[in-house]
Amino acid sequence: MTITLASDGRGWIDGQELSGHGTVDEARTAALRTVAARAQERGRSVRVAATDPDGRTWRLVVHPNGRAEEEETVREAEDPDAVAVPAHLRPRTDAVGAAVAGGHELDGARLARELESDMERDYGTGHPYVWRARELTAHATMAIGMPGAAAELYMEAARGWHTLNSPAAYREAAQRAYACWCRVEETADLVWGGELLVDLLRLRGEEYHGALRDVLSRIDEAQALV
Repeated sequence: MTITLASDGRGWIDGQELSGHGTVDEARTAALRTVAARAQERGRSVRVAATDPDGRTWRLVVHPNGRAEEEETVREAEDPDAVAVPAHLRPRTDAVGAAVAGGHELDGARLARELESDMERDYGTGHPYVWRARELTAHATMAIGMPGAAAELYMEAARGWHTLNSPAAYREAAQRAYACWCRVEETADLVWGGELLVDLLRLRGEEYHGALRDVLSRIDEAQALV
């Protein structure tokens, strides 16, 4: 649904003008009350795009009990690991994927890094969006042909997920880090990346004992060839 407010206190819901308008605040309250009533009728929460007189638009979720929350807050609660790409970010993530798939890996990596930087600025360094953007940068970096650097980026993301206590996201990032690391050919880089991977896997203790043993074995094999 849409709510539009004018500076003279008038308000509209889905293009239908509210009656008995007064101030902007009164119109806003009346509009949200009407939307809450619709939510009660439907038996579910209603998503709303509300535009203030200054042109700012707010994405809200209005619940049947009348409580209104910003859509971003609701989405984060429903998807704490940011598995689903939010609609407002999808064009940018799609652009990265299209660049990589189209053979423009460097452009894809640049776009991914820009997205990551914007997520850090807008949401803070530890936000799930940042770690998903970091993984996207890792994906593009791997496509360029830099498996060692890609592995380190995935490991950074895995550490972030560990800090957020998101075991599924941690496991996925760690697995991708391992897959990239296995593609490293230079012995020194293989050993360096392997030691970083060992430190990462030890964060989860016995849960990754088998993978840890495999990484240590590969490191020993690589060092024996030097």
